[in-house]
Amino acid sequence: MTRDLTIEGITARPGERVRGQISVLELADGSTVQLPLVLINGTTPGPRLYIGAGIHGDEVTGIALVNRALAGIDPQTLSGSVVCCPVQQPLALVADHRLPISQYLKSPLDQAPTDAWTCFPGDTDGNIAQVMAATLFKLIRQCDAGIDVHTPTRGGRYVPIAILPHMNLGEAAQKAERMAHLLGTGWIMRGDRGMYVSDGILCVEATKAGVPCLTFEIAEGGRLEEDQVAIGAQCVTNLLIGLGMIEGNPVPPPQSHVMREFIGLRANRGGLLVAEAPLGAAVKAGDVLCRILNVYGDEVETVTAPQDALLVRSTTLGSVSKGERVATLGLL
Repeated sequence: MTRDLTIEGITARPGERVRGQISVLELADGSTVQLPLVLINGTTPGPRLYIGAGIHGDEVTGIALVNRALAGIDPQTLSGSVVCCPVQQPLALVADHRLPISQYLKSPLDQAPTDAWTCFPGDTDGNIAQVMAATLFKLIRQCDAGIDVHTPTRGGRYVPIAILPHMNLGEAAQKAERMAHLLGTGWIMRGDRGMYVSDGILCVEATKAGVPCLTFEIAEGGRLEEDQVAIGAQCVTNLLIGLGMIEGNPVPPPQSHVMREFIGLRANRGGLLVAEAPLGAAVKAGDVLCRILNVYGDEVETVTAPQDALLVRSTTLGSVSKGERVATLGLL
């Protein structure tokens, strides 16, 4: 028999699902920012899984898919427990922006760093982003494993992809890799460079602290897409099944790709962007990924794959300026 689960003063008894809120910080008008929290406490022993989403305010598909997955959990048959924060940065969600933009515009220097996702483990005496990160990190450290759900920001679309912390983080990183395979996205990035493995990133700092964690990217920012919600919810359900927390049969992907590096391609010319290669395609060196047309309709650039790779992120913007990203490839 399991015990009561108490997190930040919110208690779920065995076999119970409880919703609550955590007060994080006070705003200028005296109102408080509240973090939503869902606790699901099973009736038999098992791991305690942290699930977070919405740390960027335009990642609404992530919020929806997490809630879809939680809705399928019966607390009476759950082994272990779930600690879920479906909106990890409420100020950004209110702004419908990647960042809590009103606070940033108010005092840009004081609000640097602006992105809570990049400043873990946070600082209880820091700015808004750092306080938010510190609050979330306290939740995460009370768990045995974690998953951080994202979508790319507006104008970009990912395949469903599990992105691992750096493998030099030892046993916890190895456990995170196992979780990535259990997730069943079909796409895993096991890299050693770039922002996803940088110090300060949520999954990196959680894994450093001994809580194996991965980043799960899917779909496109700023849009709520039912088909992607369904895919993402199934992936989270796969993970719960794989960890032995719920019964069921996981839905495996048709094929799994384990990649070692991202390559971002940027426009050398400005104009209208016309995609050629479909998202998820296996491309060969020299294959055309997209074309850029000037405002007169002339083709001014053809973007091709520099080497054999997988197209894991495409740009959905109708126009780009020089220097803007047009595609991201994953190298096997």
